[in-house]
Amino acid sequence: MKQDLKYAFRILLKSPAVTAVAVLTLALGIGANTAIFSVLNAVVLRPLPYAEPDRLVTLWETVAGNDKRSVAPGNFTDWREQNRSFSDLAATFYGNFNLTGNGEPERVNGSTVTSNLMSTLGVSAQLGRTFQPDDDEHQDRKVTILSDALWQRRFGGDQQIVGKSITIDDTAYTVVGVMKPGFKFPVLSDLWVLGGDRNAVSASLISQFPKNDWSHERDAHFISVIGRLKPGVTLSQAQSDIAGIAGRLEKDFPDTNAGLGSNVISLHTQIVGNVKTLITILLGAVSLVLLIACTNVASLLLARATQREREFAIRRAVGANRGRLVRQLLTESVLLSFVGGIAGLGLSVWAVSLFMKLSPGDIPRLDEASVDLRLLGFTFLVSLITGVAFGLWPALQATSGSLNQSLKDAGAKASEGKQRRRARNILIVSELALAQVLLVGAGLLIMSYVQVSKIAPGFNADHILSAKIAPAASKYPDPKSRIQFYARALEQLQNLPGVNSAGMVMSLPLSGASMNRGFTKEGEREARPDENVAMDYQVVSHDYFSTLQIPVLRGRGFTEQDNASAPHVIVISETMAKRYWPNEDPVGKRMAIGESSKDTSWRTIIGVVGDVRHASLTDLPVPTGYIDFRQDLESWSRMGFVIKTQTDPSALISSVRSSLVSVDPQQPVYAVDPMEKLLSSSVAPRKFVMTLIGSLAVVALALAIVGIYGVISFSVNERTREIGIRMALGAKRRDVLKMILSQGMRVAGLGIVIGLAIAFGVTRLLTSLLFEVSATDPTTFVLVAATLGVVAVMACYLPARRATKVDPLIALKEE
Repeated sequence: MKQDLKYAFRILLKSPAVTAVAVLTLALGIGANTAIFSVLNAVVLRPLPYAEPDRLVTLWETVAGNDKRSVAPGNFTDWREQNRSFSDLAATFYGNFNLTGNGEPERVNGSTVTSNLMSTLGVSAQLGRTFQPDDDEHQDRKVTILSDALWQRRFGGDQQIVGKSITIDDTAYTVVGVMKPGFKFPVLSDLWVLGGDRNAVSASLISQFPKNDWSHERDAHFISVIGRLKPGVTLSQAQSDIAGIAGRLEKDFPDTNAGLGSNVISLHTQIVGNVKTLITILLGAVSLVLLIACTNVASLLLARATQREREFAIRRAVGANRGRLVRQLLTESVLLSFVGGIAGLGLSVWAVSLFMKLSPGDIPRLDEASVDLRLLGFTFLVSLITGVAFGLWPALQATSGSLNQSLKDAGAKASEGKQRRRARNILIVSELALAQVLLVGAGLLIMSYVQVSKIAPGFNADHILSAKIAPAASKYPDPKSRIQFYARALEQLQNLPGVNSAGMVMSLPLSGASMNRGFTKEGEREARPDENVAMDYQVVSHDYFSTLQIPVLRGRGFTEQDNASAPHVIVISETMAKRYWPNEDPVGKRMAIGESSKDTSWRTIIGVVGDVRHASLTDLPVPTGYIDFRQDLESWSRMGFVIKTQTDPSALISSVRSSLVSVDPQQPVYAVDPMEKLLSSSVAPRKFVMTLIGSLAVVALALAIVGIYGVISFSVNERTREIGIRMALGAKRRDVLKMILSQGMRVAGLGIVIGLAIAFGVTRLLTSLLFEVSATDPTTFVLVAATLGVVAVMACYLPARRATKVDPLIALKEE
């Protein structure tokens, strides 16, 4: 082995250009695979950072058309008390908090939780402690836990933070602990408070809970539930257990629980389920790139084997058997692969960094991607397999044939035999077929992205600046005080220089946030919960529609006269009008908002406006009802502003922020961004996937071009004598050009056809990533095939044109 390695080094150094090309090609393929495996390892393969994570599950309610609905607190209470499958059940309610004092006011992500959340997960604090059951019994103590990130950023990593008081939503809380780095469950929480605290619950929900006790509430569905299975209990057993409880609750509480089921999902699946498909597709794509790289290097080694025909003949003549020669050639290819693997590992570190930078931010645990022993082992294994994969066939081809014939040919100029030419053609066919698959996949994603980009969001984002603010419930505890706060904020914005108009809405378009509310049409019975007669509930100011240029299709929008003392009215969306008032004009009709008869507010429909995409561009518009904020009985604690500017909205960011801060310096202003940024963010995930697959497809195309160009060029060089004789006998240059082109295009055409067949089956895996484009879209298939065909023609044409310039006399003298 030592002798083989020394000789392999000498051979590789003897042809530095060929070696460099091979190493770079392999580094590209191995590096891309290592980078994506690094992400796959961090996001999917690595166990969740909790004690016995396989026993952790999430629990959801189900209703017609929704198998993961948030849970009502009352149902959670019964699940926890009656189940036989869980050692513990905990609840969380994700939200935002105003953090003031010790610097500028800040809006931070946080969660309201039950005291057993940390113990259910099996995690501990790095400083202080987590919540304890005793904290539930003394809610007046108001305690909180901080994330490591918030502790470092806001409090400078103060080692004495435990026991100190901080201000959350204008209320003093005592810090009892700081979690370990990386812990941000659920979602991206930076602080945690207990669920029984009035200040921990959104102001919009407080009024629904008598005496501030929401543990038995069944009308509002807003909490997430996590459980730890008892040892030996399976997921299906837990599902049956909770389903039995849900069935009993449906009978006991038909008014609120009719049609409600349950769903138990492993926590790992819940966190990485959707992303796993994406990463698997990316891993498949980079694997294709690696295969293409292998075929390129294998083709290169076959060409070099032809030039080493004399060496192999002499080795066999002095006693080396075929196995010995194959071992030597495999040693060379594996050594080449390991050098490429080392370069690829360095490339993968850069690629992962770029991946994180380009990521739209919705890939969980991506920040955990790093170089570890598993990644090093993967790179070593891929390098080994790659070295054998691209080296074995050339080695077998180079050592085939009889010794007698090899000795006869050794004295003449090395030339590529028919068998070896066939082998190289097979490699090129494979390379083009694999490239075709990647190109078709990229083409489908591009077509899908184009379709998404064509979707009208329902509003005009040009010269629009958005901002958010959420006054603390403790300082603005009632609807009247919050209405006054928002009225002052709107007045401040409207009087800013450079502002044409300003409006307000509870959930900004394309933000993904919504509030589902049931309603009853006048003259009809109240809908059952399982009938899902509901709408997206939005609170707005009267100039919201005009600021965003949302068209009023029928009736009218809100005016300054639609204040608190005026008759209660509502504006509905076009989709809502079509779904619930088909074939009739809803203007003038009345409806009652509320999921039950005890919580209704009769309102008259005064207008119908165009649909606005509040969730995302790709989600179909949902029925939406708009209420003027002055007539809202709850006056929600969070609102977004839209400001129409006369110039570039970015130029007014500082002025808008200062204007809102001046209303109350203790309330944080956040997410001040041009509306165009929201539009870009809505398509960012698709753009991210399209960019990645598209880049890999471009790399595959480049490798394919190099491959076919190399094959034709080598063939021309080896056939110099033949071409010279043909031209000496009267062959025209166009005849030689046609001959070389036809031979190259036969190989390329076969690769394209095979690639189309493979792509036809494989692209169905992309279905979940496509939008209004079929996985077998014929236009994409034809365009990609035509493009690859043109590229193949150009790759064949250049060496074919060079062949026409062969001087017959010089060609014959060379022999």
